Amino acid sequence: MEFSSGRARLRHARLAGDRRELYPHSLQFYQEPPAESVSLAEFESFAVDRLRLLKIVENLGVSYVRSGDMYKNKLEQELRKLKFPYRALAEDDYDARRKDHISHFILRLAYCQSEDLRRWFLQQEMDLFRYRFNELNDSLRQKFLEHVNLSFEAISEDLKNEWANDLCASTPGLSMIKVKEQMFYKVGLSDAVELFRARRVFIKDGFAYVPLKDIDAIVLNNYRTKLSKALASEDSPVNIWISIADPELQISIRVVLNCILHKEGLPQEKSEAEQKGEGGRRSCGIVGWDSPL
Repeated sequence: MEFSSGRARLRHARLAGDRRELYPHSLQFYQEPPAESVSLAEFESFAVDRLRLLKIVENLGVSYVRSGDMYKNKLEQELRKLKFPYRALAEDDYDARRKDHISHFILRLAYCQSEDLRRWFLQQEMDLFRYRFNELNDSLRQKFLEHVNLSFEAISEDLKNEWANDLCASTPGLSMIKVKEQMFYKVGLSDAVELFRARRVFIKDGFAYVPLKDIDAIVLNNYRTKLSKALASEDSPVNIWISIADPELQISIRVVLNCILHKEGLPQEKSEAEQKGEGGRRSCGIVGWDSPL
C-alpha cells in the first residue's frame, strides 16, 4: 500500500535513501501526506497504536495537570512504550518519526467523518503537540519554527536586558526575575493580534516581543487552524480516495477504519499458513490525499 501526495521532493528523497530528508524533525505540522509504501500489517498496527496514544493523552489530561511533572513523565513513558518520538534530541529515531507521520494520517482518514469525531481528534492531537513543543530546547524550538515557516526569532540576552523594564511592564504576570529567565521572540503583529488587542505584549517598531510562555499559544493556534481546515476538507469523497486493485484489501482497510471509529478490537491477524494460502500478505494499492495542510 502506498500513500502518495504527488510531491517530487519526497519521492526523490525516498529513492535516494535520504531518510533524514523525509523526517528532519521529531515534531511537525503534518503538512505533507505520506509518500511511502505501507503494508496492511503496518497500517493496522500504526492505527491501533496511534489511537491508544491519543486515548492516553485524553486520560492523562483528565487525571493530571498538563504542565505538571507527573503528566510529562507518564506521557513520555507511553510514547516510549508505543515507539513514538519522545526525545527531540534523538538523531536516529527515523522509524519512530515515520510511524508518527503515517499513523497521524491514518487516523485522519477515520476521524474526518463527522464534527464530533473531528473535534475529539483535534483536541488530542493539540495536547500531544503542546507537550512535544514544550519539551524542545531553545535551539530545536528555533529550528522547528523555521521548518514550519514561522519566522519567530529569539532576541539576544543583551537586547532583552536593555528592554527589561518595558518587557516587564507590558507582559502581565511576569516579574523582573521572570523576564530575565524567559526567552522572548520577535513576532510579526499579524501573528500576535490577540496579545496586542489584550495589551499583553511589548510592541516596538512594528513587532511584538513575545515571551516563551505565550509563543507556544501562537504556534498551537497556527497548528490548530491548519489541522482544523484539513479535517474539514477531508470528509469529502472528492478529497479522499482509496484506489486498490485487490477488493479484499480495500475491504480490510475499511474494516480497520471502522474498528477505530467504533473502538472495537481489530480482526486477528491470519496465520502464516493462511497468508501463504492466499498468496502471502498483500500490500499493493494507493491511499491518497488531494491536498496537504
